[in-house]
Amino acid sequence: MGNLRLAWAVGGAAVAVLVAVTGGLAAEDAVSAKLDQSGAATISRGGVELGVIELNAHGPQWKHAPQATATAQVSDLPDQAGKRFVGTLPIPNTDGGALRYIESVKTLPRGLQLEYDVVPTKVMKLNGLQFSLCLPVAVYAGKEVAVSRAEGEPDLIGFPADQPFNGWGGEAARLEVARNAPEAITLDLRAAADVMMQDLRKWERPVYEIRLPAISDDQGRDVTADDRFHLDLTITFAGPVQLVGP
Repeated sequence: MGNLRLAWAVGGAAVAVLVAVTGGLAAEDAVSAKLDQSGAATISRGGVELGVIELNAHGPQWKHAPQATATAQVSDLPDQAGKRFVGTLPIPNTDGGALRYIESVKTLPRGLQLEYDVVPTKVMKLNGLQFSLCLPVAVYAGKEVAVSRAEGEPDLIGFPADQPFNGWGGEAARLEVARNAPEAITLDLRAAADVMMQDLRKWERPVYEIRLPAISDDQGRDVTADDRFHLDLTITFAGPVQLVGP
C-alpha cells in the first residue's frame, strides 16, 4: 500500500476526513461519545456500542500500541467546547520510543471535530501509524460496506455473517457501512485515499477495523523527532451527541 498523503498530512497542511453516522436514528435519540483518559472514544446509542475511534500504532514485529495504553493530561477547551489531550503513547520494541500527541475533541451540534498532531520522541521504526474505526462484529456481521471512489459505481464489500471477513484494501473517497440501517456509519474523505478493512478476530478482538494509515510498512519505516503527522476529521451523527469524558 502506498504512502497515504490525502488523509494524513506529514509535515504539511491538514486534510480533513468527514465521518458521518447516518440513517435510522430518530432525531431525539442521543449518541454518546465516551472519551477515556487517553482520548480514545467509544460511540454508543441506547446502550449499544456502535464503534470505537482511536489513534494507534505498531512497533517493530507489528507489536500493537493502542491509544488506551497512553498517558495524557486532559483539559477543557476554551468556552467548554470540548477536551484537549496532551499524551505520550509508548511504542513496544523501540527501546523506550514513544509518540507524543495532541488531540482536540470539539463538540458540534450533531457530532465531534477531532484533530491529532503526532511527533516521535526518537529515531525508531514503526510498522504502522493509523486512525482506526473499530466496529463490533455482533452489530455489523452480515452488513455491507459500499466503497466509492471519485468515479464509477461503488463496490459492495460484505462482512460475512457465518465466516471470517477476508479483508479489503484500496482507494476510497467514501465508505458507507450498513447504509440505510439504524447502525449506518458513513466515512467521507475530502479526497480519495488508501483505506484498509480487516477482521480482528484472528487477533482475539471481536471487531472489524476500518483503518486510515499514515504508515503501513512490513519492513518498518524509520521516523525521527523531526517528523510531524497531522490528521483532522469531523464525526457527525443523525441525532444530537453527548460528550462524556474525563
